[in-house]
Amino acid sequence: MRARRLSRRFPTVAAAVLLTVTGCVSTASASPVAGDRRPNVVMILADDLDAVTTPVWRAMPRTAALIRDRGVEFTDGFAPMPICCAARASILTGEYGHNTGVLTNAGEVGGFDTFRAGGNESHTIATTLHDAGYRTGMAGKYLNGLEHDPGHIPPGWDDWNAGVDNFLYSGYNYTLNENGTRVKYGVAPADYQTDVIRAKSERFLTDAAASGQPFFWYAASTSPHFPIPPAPRHLPGTEPTPAPRSPNYQEPDVSDKPSWLIDTADARAATIAATNDIDYTNRLGALKSLDEMIAGIVETLERTGELDNTYLIFTSDNGYSLGAHRLTQKMAPYEESLRVPLAISGPGIRPGRSDAMALSIDLAPTLYNWADIPIPDQVDGRSLTPVLSGDTLGWRTDFAAEYGGNGDNGRNGIAQEQIPGTDTPVMYALDMPSWSAVRNRRYLYVRWYERERPLDQREYELYDLQADPYQLTNLIKTPQGRAAHADIVTDLDHRLGELSTCTGRSCR
Repeated sequence: MRARRLSRRFPTVAAAVLLTVTGCVSTASASPVAGDRRPNVVMILADDLDAVTTPVWRAMPRTAALIRDRGVEFTDGFAPMPICCAARASILTGEYGHNTGVLTNAGEVGGFDTFRAGGNESHTIATTLHDAGYRTGMAGKYLNGLEHDPGHIPPGWDDWNAGVDNFLYSGYNYTLNENGTRVKYGVAPADYQTDVIRAKSERFLTDAAASGQPFFWYAASTSPHFPIPPAPRHLPGTEPTPAPRSPNYQEPDVSDKPSWLIDTADARAATIAATNDIDYTNRLGALKSLDEMIAGIVETLERTGELDNTYLIFTSDNGYSLGAHRLTQKMAPYEESLRVPLAISGPGIRPGRSDAMALSIDLAPTLYNWADIPIPDQVDGRSLTPVLSGDTLGWRTDFAAEYGGNGDNGRNGIAQEQIPGTDTPVMYALDMPSWSAVRNRRYLYVRWYERERPLDQREYELYDLQADPYQLTNLIKTPQGRAAHADIVTDLDHRLGELSTCTGRSCR
């Protein structure tokens, strides 16, 4: 039945775009098979694009028309490890952070070095698809910390164009490792990072289509991650725009929040007041070129005759807080950090919307299903293929979320960054403590200081998302306290214990 389905001609639909960065020459892929019509996949990964505060589809109308409206939009897309490196590690492997060992951007539980040391490079989407006969390529952001080994090309990539310094975030003056050659880009309009990734995407897709080999392309601009500006052509039309003032924006009373947030609330609020609206304006402007890049990718697929046989995934590595709970950046277990846009289109996918809980760890097994590859035992996610056809019977109703921060008091920590090319610290990048959480259809339950403190010194949060969608009232700190919700807390704590230690099939 699958062979018949793939051999039919489908109406034009958008391919699968999932933005991320990985790609490079490694071992030779399996020999191309004449007439191999397995579907192609394009993954387009945005950077720090939330699905709560930012009007994604209004800001990216081409992407809405070419992918969302031609495929399935997941209204409950989540990033269980809501920080760049941990999120991207989970996309590459289909595993939770407690199994990749990557829970943040650097240190003993974070970054590229930890990812590689844990043996994860041997079983990524690149190696699996490459070994199954796919032509693989990537351009953009791979994993935080790759700058420590800028000449490295991970296994599985036939075409590798990864950023190897932190100037990648600025959009200019960055260096790419292009299949073993380090190429420096400058400050000319043609060097604008998203446009360079667009050109590399279109070149790869054109060449791959001519080869007759099924292909996988991973496009990962850092847009709209701070401090990338709009492209020069979009600067005149990017008007100053205040960030949306949601009910939890600059939350006035954070006394029910964990102590690290209470202690740093004033400093965080000051940072939001000084930088948040500027950041939001730049983000909206930067999304314009990302939207154009996606349109260029779809146009190239259509021109080469590959669009009808290509799945497109568009999503983000994690969300982003624009002042909610006095927070900027991501990392937190709240909705702004966890929720991401996700739209998938491609052969046989009928337009529609789904409220199934779709996680970043589900992308890898979905790709494997499309490519007729058995899902490896260590994969924690579930293939979205049945959900894409409308079958949600037995689908998940909860998931674990994790972060491995080192900021015990909310101030010290590895998430502090500098503005590229300067010695100026970015105040909004104050770290937060480690946590683990379980999120189901109604509740979010969080255990704080998961790595830093013993059990009797941890702090907890519980939110009823139906009654309190902006997470303003921590039920554990209400006058009734934990006792009034004892049964709920007991059940959720037990479930969190299961999910935070699950592996492979037990996670599914």
